[in-house]
Amino acid sequence: MPTIDLTQTLFHQMPVFPGEARPSILEDQLPPNAGYVTYRLESNMHTGTHIDAPYHAKADLLTIDSYPAELFCGKAKALDVRNIDVVRIEPGWEDIFREYEVILFNTGHDKHWNTPAYYRDYPVFSDEIAFAMKEYGVRIAGFDSPSPDKSPFDFHSVFLNHGRFLVENLCGLDRLIHLYEFEFMAFPLKIQAEASLLRAIARY
Repeated sequence: MPTIDLTQTLFHQMPVFPGEARPSILEDQLPPNAGYVTYRLESNMHTGTHIDAPYHAKADLLTIDSYPAELFCGKAKALDVRNIDVVRIEPGWEDIFREYEVILFNTGHDKHWNTPAYYRDYPVFSDEIAFAMKEYGVRIAGFDSPSPDKSPFDFHSVFLNHGRFLVENLCGLDRLIHLYEFEFMAFPLKIQAEASLLRAIARY
């Protein structure tokens, strides 16, 4: 079964969302005769490709390790919304939301990864999309951008509750828009936090 990796690579001191600390990924200094190599990571949970749980938007107090693993995969569809600054719901999307557990939005913004424009000029999504996805049962919404919204982050507040999740900083979604459907998997670390770094993949 073909697999497509949708994950950005983490690296030391990589650019991050304004106000967050850059990650530290350093090799431990071991004795020359240690016979092995180890690295240590210090990172915000929202660095690179990651998943937000409801706790991130203060919708509940459950850390992401509290959710069963089966919630982080499902039948998925990618929607093409490239070259749109403000994305609004389009005719027929409600039917798509009824059919799929996971919706990925291909904005094309990942082409700006590691540039100043990536965290400054990303497209935003109307709250009506978040309300509609909730109404029709979408469990995971994913974006090839740092966020579907900007301050005060209303899209997050609307969508993130009752076991729903947002995946941000995906890449390569243009490889999926021609597919009728695929399986999306975005398993977080089993960590007591409001979000998690992850490896996101699609299989079809």
